[in-house]
This record gives sequence, structure tokens and C-alpha cells, in this order.
Amino acid sequence: MNKENILIAKNTLRILSKKTWNNIEFNDVFKGVKKLPKNIYNKEDLLKNINRYIDYLLTSDTKSMESSSKRDMLFEVIMARFDILQKNRNSILNIYKSFKSKPQKLLKLIPSFLESMLLTAKLAKINTKNIKGSIKIKGIFLIYIATFFVWKDDNTISIEKTMTSLDKYIDNAESLTKNIL
Repeated sequence: MNKENILIAKNTLRILSKKTWNNIEFNDVFKGVKKLPKNIYNKEDLLKNINRYIDYLLTSDTKSMESSSKRDMLFEVIMARFDILQKNRNSILNIYKSFKSKPQKLLKLIPSFLESMLLTAKLAKINTKNIKGSIKIKGIFLIYIATFFVWKDDNTISIEKTMTSLDKYIDNAESLTKNIL
């Protein structure tokens, strides 16, 4: 991720900590950016950029993660993602609130989220090749979304409810895949 896109993502998250998504002016996020990126043309692109920025941080945060079982690594990688979201909680919740009133806008971002889940699987050393791999990616996506709904209401500092739910969802997915795959 280049410096301009990082700065734009940081600017967007900073502004979102104080304003709702609908009240953000597109040009406000470009303050301090010397070279305008070629991949950001609208507010939807800003959201994709935030997602790429979170992926960038996730990759950096998990570089030193010790190798263990795929299940434990998946848990650690997803929790690392929620730790990043937690640092930007107000901003992320402002984005969520905008989708709550217009969920159809979220559909355009699903490919970007699936790319993030592919990265999550890769960081957890989960094989994503062939049809089983494709199913795993979608399963990780469902686990992440279900856990996100817990996280948004989890007001504990250590996000314990989120961790407990993620653990349960991964267990449920494991038992389901043993019966299906």
C-alpha cells in the first residue's frame, strides 16, 4: 500500500471518528496528500481503501505470529483484525450505521471483503485452492460477519464477548465442515 493511500485511509478514519459517513466531504480526506491516487474516485472507493489499509495493518501485525494449529491461527488473525477495528471503533461504527440504513450499498463491497478473507486464510496458513478452499473463504467471511455483529455491541475493553463468540463460531464451523467436507 502506498503512502498516499495510507494517508487517505488515516484521514478518512480520523474524520469518521467525528462525523457520520453521510457528512464526510470527499475532498476533506485528501488534505495533506501530495499525489492523488488513481484508484479513489468516490466514497465507495474510500471504503475499499480503508479495507485495504486494515489488511495492510493486519499483515504487519501478524508477521511475528507463531505457527500453531490452523484453527488457532485463524482465531488469532481474526482477533488481530478486530484489534485494529477496536482502535478505530467510532469510525468503523459510523460506517456500519450508514449501511444499516442502506444495506444495499454494502453489496458493492463484498468482493473487497472476500479479498480480505482470502488474506485472513493465507495469514492463518489455510489452503484456499480448489472448491474446498472457496468454501473455506466464504465460511471465514460468515464467521467474520457474525463476530462483527457481536463486536459492535461489545463494550468491554478487552472485547471478551467478541473473543468468546469468535471461538464458538469457529468451533461450529469446524464441526459443520467435518460433516460436509
